[in-house]
Amino acid sequence: MHVAWADRRSRWLLLAAGLVLLAAVLVWGRNWLGEKLLPDPRMNRRLEQAQAALKTGKLSAADGSGARELFESVLAVDPDQMQARDGLLAVREAAVARARAALLAHRLREAESHLALARALSAPQVELQPLDARLRDLRESSADLAGLLAKAAQPGTEEAMALSLYAQVIALDADNPAALEGRDRLLSARLQRAQAALAAGRVGEGRGLIESVMAMDPGHLDLPGARAALGEAQSAQAARQAAELERAAVDARHGRLERAAQRYLALQAEDPALAGASDGLARLSTRMARLAQRQAADFDFARARGSLEKARRWDPHSPELVVAERSVLRSQEARARLRPGSRRDRERLPALLAEATQAIARGDFITPPGSSAWDRLRVAAAIDPRAAGVLRLEREFGDGARRCFEQALGEGRLGRAQACLEARMLQDPGTADQATRTALGERWLAYAQERIGAGDWSQAERALVNARRWMPGNPAVDVTDARLRTARGQAPPR
Repeated sequence: MHVAWADRRSRWLLLAAGLVLLAAVLVWGRNWLGEKLLPDPRMNRRLEQAQAALKTGKLSAADGSGARELFESVLAVDPDQMQARDGLLAVREAAVARARAALLAHRLREAESHLALARALSAPQVELQPLDARLRDLRESSADLAGLLAKAAQPGTEEAMALSLYAQVIALDADNPAALEGRDRLLSARLQRAQAALAAGRVGEGRGLIESVMAMDPGHLDLPGARAALGEAQSAQAARQAAELERAAVDARHGRLERAAQRYLALQAEDPALAGASDGLARLSTRMARLAQRQAADFDFARARGSLEKARRWDPHSPELVVAERSVLRSQEARARLRPGSRRDRERLPALLAEATQAIARGDFITPPGSSAWDRLRVAAAIDPRAAGVLRLEREFGDGARRCFEQALGEGRLGRAQACLEARMLQDPGTADQATRTALGERWLAYAQERIGAGDWSQAERALVNARRWMPGNPAVDVTDARLRTARGQAPPR
């Protein structure tokens, strides 16, 4: 019995020891799991601070508040902390990206700092090597920065040259204080000149100076004030130009063409892009060209030449000039064949009228030169402008030319239609209204497009010349002209 009791006691002792051991294991395990599953709240705060620093771009800081230092402090406590490890990788990638951007902007010191951080975080050499090489190249090219700065600051250096030198320095070292200060000083002086130009009414000059500063330093501190002054000056200029355009229009309506032209020319010199001025000069040029035709018809060639010169000066591209110059030339030729007061010329009048009648019947209104209806009619009119036959044939000439134009245009004979319209304009410069011109110009434009499609470049070019003559400034003509140039460039050599 004593042995049985001893066995039972041993079992109880063993059981008690096992329970004590189990309790110890449970306590230790709970603490270990708690450390792993429930991290120290201080570490959580440190990770949050590190992520915030990374997000704001504060990659590293000597006081320990940078993303790198915060992540490393967490790893010092727990080397297996995955968030901190991933965070350091993100810091490294950001440092490489920052270094690359700094090199593109030629900010050498900043690039060097970011490269050092990336290298400290064991960035792969395959990423660092090209960036290091670029940094070396930029350092070598910027070795003469001091010389560039000295040359820019040298007395007598022109402003444009100095600004160019400062720009070279800034391109190599974006934060160079001497270059930034020198550029700022010169641009401030330029803006002061712009303000003075605006105050004196030289808006174009002031605008050009301000735009040049904007191109070089859009963040210049003096720019907002200068741009505000430019806006006010442009508003005042627009109001003044509108008033001057109206005064020029009034002069033109009252026949004061010279005064109107002077107003338009002054406006155009002030602002070459002012459409109202160029349009006004075009209208005056047309009127003066028509006046030259009437003067030539009266054999007043000195005044006709003066009128042509004014028309050419006011708008050298006016389509009326071509017709007017031809009309003056024809009148001069007719006058050369006459002897004032000659009995022989008066005896020639019936024959001239008969020849003019036949030429009108054939449709030879202005061609061939010398024997056309117009040439014969001008000689007859010079002999006796009030003769019944002359007046009758002048009416027949106008009616015939009008019918010729309408028929030829309807049949698509554009060259013939143009010649007949020119004949009408020789007799009456005002007969070709805008609708008539546009109708002929559009037909020439359509023909040019058709010839481009057929690969007939020479005919297309001639058609475009005619289209531009009757529709100057029409954007469709420019578009088709560009199409022709493109097509020619793609055409195989012949």
